[in-house]
Order: sequence, then structure tokens, then C-alpha cells
Amino acid sequence: MSRRWIVRVAAVGALAVASVAIAVPTQAATKPAQVTGVAKATQDWAGKSVKMTWKAVPNATSYVLKWSTRSDLASPVYRDSSVVGAWMTNLRPATTYYVTVAAKNGTTAGSWAKTVTTTLQPNAVATFGTITAKPAQNGVTVSIPEVANASDYQVRWSAGPNENRTPDRWAPHFIPWSSAFDPATRTWTLPASDSDLTSVAYGNPIYVRAMARNTYFNSTFVRKSAQVSAWPVPTKPVSTDLPVHLASYNVLCSGCETGGTPGWSTRAPAIAATINAKDPDVLTVLEASGPSGGSGSAQAYLDLDRRLPNLQLVDSAPMTVSASHQGNRILYDPSKYTVVDHGVLSGIKDYEVYPASAAPDTNTPWAKLRSRDGSGTTFIVVAAHYGIPSSSYPQARKTLLGQNSTQLLAALDRVNPANANGKRLPVLLGGDLNDNRYPEDAIDGAQPTLVRAGFYDASASQHRYGTAKTTYNNYQPPSKQADDPNKDGQRIDYILTQGLQGSDEFVNNWNPGTSVIPSDHNMIETKVHVPAVR
Repeated sequence: MSRRWIVRVAAVGALAVASVAIAVPTQAATKPAQVTGVAKATQDWAGKSVKMTWKAVPNATSYVLKWSTRSDLASPVYRDSSVVGAWMTNLRPATTYYVTVAAKNGTTAGSWAKTVTTTLQPNAVATFGTITAKPAQNGVTVSIPEVANASDYQVRWSAGPNENRTPDRWAPHFIPWSSAFDPATRTWTLPASDSDLTSVAYGNPIYVRAMARNTYFNSTFVRKSAQVSAWPVPTKPVSTDLPVHLASYNVLCSGCETGGTPGWSTRAPAIAATINAKDPDVLTVLEASGPSGGSGSAQAYLDLDRRLPNLQLVDSAPMTVSASHQGNRILYDPSKYTVVDHGVLSGIKDYEVYPASAAPDTNTPWAKLRSRDGSGTTFIVVAAHYGIPSSSYPQARKTLLGQNSTQLLAALDRVNPANANGKRLPVLLGGDLNDNRYPEDAIDGAQPTLVRAGFYDASASQHRYGTAKTTYNNYQPPSKQADDPNKDGQRIDYILTQGLQGSDEFVNNWNPGTSVIPSDHNMIETKVHVPAVR
């Protein structure tokens, strides 16, 4: 017991007299009772924390929580609390901790509670919430939400949507497994690459799937998210260069209709209406062959030309190729361009014929157009249509179509030589390459071969429309042209450019708005800017 001293002073007459000092005892703080009922209340797995609770103690003004990984509570961690309950932090999962609590009344502490044990308990990893993928420069950025009970995260990405295919030729990439605990990084920028066809010029989305696991609970089980996708940020066109609106349309040859499909005389007005409604500056048309009005009538490309008042055929003469390839043609707006030169690329084999030694060249017209706006801007247009290779060839279909692109590149260099500055004229290529983007069974096909040689797929555009649907509609009406679940529709029809940057717009005209379905393909179109080569 402490004592305090009081001095009393009394005044007697003129004298002050001090009284006797008297000791007065003070009241000591009451020692709180021992804490009972210490137990784990909850845990925060991602925060590596456990909350402990206990029963309230009368007269307690605060509490102190103590824990250690040692049973003798050596080298403990302390946590003060003004209320019943406190969090243990920075815990190691699946580790046993020894815990006790004492109540305090001011600075007077009661006895420590009976020691209990607790753990940051691992549990089965939960399911994913929504993950997102967004365009990034030369890649995509993916963000994932916290997944309950995860100890590690990993992200997989590639150009193909089906990771279960064997073999997987799209060279998937993985980030290393990273801890789900503090610091919890759940956003990554995944780089595109040429080797797996994810760089911008291929026009492919990057498909992303996140994974989570809890190695403290089950080291073999991996939880996968739903797949998401995004395109890398497309190349931005040079707005000051010459604007050109190019369309490409496989119109289905006259006489090729099957299964009750209307003939050319019925389809031709719908084909022309689709083209005229979009009013392109340049058009590459494929399969406009066959007699337009029965035996002995004009070829379909001549009939189509008459129906397009703003466009004119570069060359209306029969080609020195088989009749089935006469309909590959180039049309242009004569009010905007003059034809400087034109011809047919040689050496692009028609692998519909077997063997290769007997395969003729396919009709692949080209034209050199010069703008009438006084800029002198000149460019090459190519209308390409590769035949479906015969199954008699031992090579895969994609491989043969890739060979067609290699042949086209060599032929194009012959008609488009480099100038004194080492530069070639820009090239706009439209056509049906008969090479599906999916299924993904090879990377040596028609489009990848051209892109690796410096072409750019115009579908990697500032604005895409209808690209979730296939470009080959198989003569299905718009109501039956569903979006591909992978958000990127099959495409065998392409517009590819060389020597210019990006595209402003790319459209797959899956709903032409005509009462008659014009063709088994949709017309595709792009708006680009072509530079003047000096």
C-alpha cells in the first residue's frame, strides 16, 4: 500500500504554526482476474491473420495477447487491445501457434490465461470471380480478383483458345507461380510475340486463363478461371496519308450454287446492293466467274461490273487460266485513281490439282493504282484466292496454303521492285485464302506466312465490327450467324497490307440487309491510309 503525506498549517495570532504530518493510505488498482475462454474466432487467409477472442474480465481496461511458435512462449509477439478480441498477424500457414491472453487494469496485469493453440488453417482453394483482360501496348493486361484460400497464382496465355488440344502448337506462355499473400500482385501485363502469332500484325486476340492453388492444403489441385481474351493495342494509322476504302468479296461463282441456293440472276442484285451500299474505293472480288445468264452469256464479273456504277474493272479480258478462276478481279473508282499497270502474278500454284508438277497457276490479278488527288500516291492491289488443296498431297492443308503465300511474295517482289531508296510501293491484298484461323493445328498457314514477311492484318484495327462472326457464312442467314464463343470468328477472308500503318476500321458484313443472301461469304472491308513512297 502506498502512502501520501498531508501538511496542515494553522495561523495563531501573528505566528504560523505547522501541524503534525499525517500519513493517508491510497487505494491500489485491483488486479484483474485470469482471462478464460480464449479461442480462435475467424481467420483472414490472404492477410495471414487469425482473430482470437476471450471472455470479458470485470475491471479490465485492456488486454494483451501473446503468441509464439514455441510451447514455452519464448520469443513471443504481443498485441494490445482495448476490446475483447485481437488479430494475430504475419502468420505462417499450417504452423502451430501457442497463444495466451492477460487482462489489465491500468498498468496492473492479471494472470496469463491457460495457453491454447491455433493455426492459420489451409482450406481448399475457392472458385474464381470475374477476371478481366484489357488491351496493352504489344500485349494485354490481365487482372484477377482474390481467390479465397489461394496460396499461389499463375497466368497462362497464347493465341489459341483451346489449351486441351494435343499437341498444343500455339506455344503457351506462363508467368511463374507467385504468392497470393502480401504483397498480393494480381495484375500482370502479358507480352505479345511473333513466335506464337500474338503480336499486333496477326490480328489475333490473346487468350488468358488464370490459375490458383493452395499448396498447404493440396499441392496437386489447380483451380482454373474462365478464359478471357483481348487484342493488343492496334497500330495507329498515319492520318495525313491517303485514305483508301478497300473491300473484298467472294461472291460464289455462278453455277456453283447447291442445295436450293438461288442462282446468279437472283443473287447478283443482292451482291451489287451490298457493295454499292458501302461504296468502296477499291474492290477485290473472288469467284465472279461462270455464265451470268445461262450458257453462252457474259461472265459473272462482267455482269457484276455493270451493276456497280462507281467502280470499274481493271481488266475485263479473259485470263490465261482455267475457267473456274476467271472471276478473281480488281475493280476501282476511276474518279479517284488511274491504272498505271496491271497483270497476273505468276507461280502461285493451284494445289486443287495433284500432283504439284501438274498444278497450274491460279489467277491472282494485281494492279498499280495512282491517286488523282495530285499527291502522286501509288500503291499495288492484289486479289488472291487460294484453292483448297487436294487431300492427295502428303503435306497438311495449312502448309500448302502457306506455300501459296510464299509463292505470292516472290511474284509480288518481281512486279513491285524496290526503288533507289530501297523502298517498295505499299500493297493492299484482299482475298479468300481458304485458311481458317481456327482450328489451330499449325502456324505455317497462309496468313502467318504473309505477316511474317511484313504484311499486317487489317482486322487489327482501331474499330472492329462483326469480327466475332465467321467470314464464311455457309449460306446461312444473319439470324443463324452466331458469335464465336471465343470472341474471334473464323476467318478465311482477309485484307492484308504492306508498307502502311494499321487501319481505321475493319468490318465483317455478316448482315448485308438484303432479302436474298448474296453469297456463302460475307464482304469484308477496311479503311486505311496509304503513304506516298519517295
